[in-house]
Amino acid sequence: MKIGFLLSDLNAGGAERATASLANYFAQKGHETEIITFKDIDSFYPLDEKVKHLRIGFDEIDLSLSLKRMFGALKRMFKIRSFVKARKLDVLIGMSFAMTWYTVFATKFTKTKAVGTERNNPYKYKATKINTFLRKFFYKFCDGYIFQTKKASGFFTDTLKKRDAIIPNAIFNETVYKLTPPEKRDKLICAVGRLNKQKRFDLLIDAFALISDKIPEHRMIIFGEGELRSELEERIASYSLQDRITLPGTDHQSVKVVNRADVFVLSSDLEGMPNVLMEAMAMGVPCVSTRCDMGPEELIENNENGILVDVGNTQQISEAILEIINNPELSDRLSENARNLLKTHSIEAISEKWLSFLNSL
Repeated sequence: MKIGFLLSDLNAGGAERATASLANYFAQKGHETEIITFKDIDSFYPLDEKVKHLRIGFDEIDLSLSLKRMFGALKRMFKIRSFVKARKLDVLIGMSFAMTWYTVFATKFTKTKAVGTERNNPYKYKATKINTFLRKFFYKFCDGYIFQTKKASGFFTDTLKKRDAIIPNAIFNETVYKLTPPEKRDKLICAVGRLNKQKRFDLLIDAFALISDKIPEHRMIIFGEGELRSELEERIASYSLQDRITLPGTDHQSVKVVNRADVFVLSSDLEGMPNVLMEAMAMGVPCVSTRCDMGPEELIENNENGILVDVGNTQQISEAILEIINNPELSDRLSENARNLLKTHSIEAISEKWLSFLNSL
């Protein structure tokens, strides 16, 4: 089977990591696999030598009601269609809701099957009226659709169609499988994600400030990059915590730092299926997560393999962090139970579900 993925770029991110990992697995299984990106940027994640990375060579634009942008999007759709037709793929997978739209347009009236994906919370993530309409409109024209959660599928259809599937994320980071819980953890609280509004790292900084005097030896590291860097740095400075909270940017080796941490925190307002939370749990790091609509509540059984707190609740986040740090028995229980994800969400298990689905189209 000749399989293609379509996405903006292969920079650091959840969809990007999933794409690289799935493509590597498919190629190793003997499938001709290509990743087509808009931007001419090298992959942040390692790619198997059998995987082709093809760059169309233009930047992604946001779709909106602006006529200029709509015409720009239409122009690039024709360019993508021409590019994809020349590849003669059996299937093309759009690795986001916007990439799904391009995928449908690029494959319509060709022999290439169009597979759409929803990798975030469609009820909230960029849920403008026009995006909501386009999400549901292009869903109808896909040959298959993959959702990460049952809740996400409910946005599109009351009853899951035969051409659709619910496949959760795998633990795609291969380094995770090589790491085990340390005998002694570092006095460290970790978080990972884009420095944007959705991740609510402002909330996490506030939570740490609330309890910093009670855990004077602990530090916090937030790995990631994004448009809110300056704002977050100013917030850290306002608490005079520059020596205890650091923003080192994206780092291939961040998972090794997270593995040794006392606590991992996901403070997001919304998620699809958070890779970083899954990785931390699989390594046995005691985790605190907000009850975002999608993802965390399908991964965490409260107080058994992690702790769930209300979205936007600084006080609950700080109390949960303290509870884990001050209760070794709880920390050990959360760690041991969380590592079950290594079996249920392994790369092989999830990738095989993808292949089985693609073969059924």
